[in-house]
Amino acid sequence: MDKRSISQPVGRCFTKTQKLLILRRAGYKCQICGTPLTGENFEADHRIPYSQGGPTEVWNAMALCTNCNRHKADNRLE
Repeated sequence: MDKRSISQPVGRCFTKTQKLLILRRAGYKCQICGTPLTGENFEADHRIPYSQGGPTEVWNAMALCTNCNRHKADNRLE
């Protein structure tokens, strides 16, 4: 694996480095319900959905628990 594949997002998937930054920024809590996040229930999600042109960048990401991410789907949170 080359260095570029670690630091550059590929399509809609956040890199491991991006996910760690997103998780730290959120204080290791779901940004919707406040549930503590672990490796088991953490999902990085696009604020502006990827399907609607949202970029795979840290500034456009939210740290969500699996349950909240499933309910959010392709909707924007304002």
